Amino acid sequence: MPGKETPMRTACVPLTADAERRLDTDSCLPGDLYEVMLSDSTVDLLFDSGFFTTLNTRFGLLFDRYEDESITRTEQLQYARALLRDLQLGRKCQSIDPLDIAFGLALEKMTGIYFYL
Repeated sequence: MPGKETPMRTACVPLTADAERRLDTDSCLPGDLYEVMLSDSTVDLLFDSGFFTTLNTRFGLLFDRYEDESITRTEQLQYARALLRDLQLGRKCQSIDPLDIAFGLALEKMTGIYFYL
């Protein structure tokens, strides 16, 4: 519908430990974050595929359409990235590729990935 804004969801990775602290206080500086904008269809795919449900069950997380959640422990990040790939979500939606990159960056930078759904 013209003129109607579709809300975008975000997943972001702080690129340093200092950036991660600033994210917690909503005081990030330019260049602090790698951000992935997630469309409603991408978020639907992540829920419908069982990606978020599996993470909730396995790690006691609370991914929900109206809840913010983060993955910060190395083993959780590794598992989530492998799950994303195992579900082959990238074949169903190209917008998954930047999310895979985000998981890789979080592991490389030893930070986390923060979802604002």
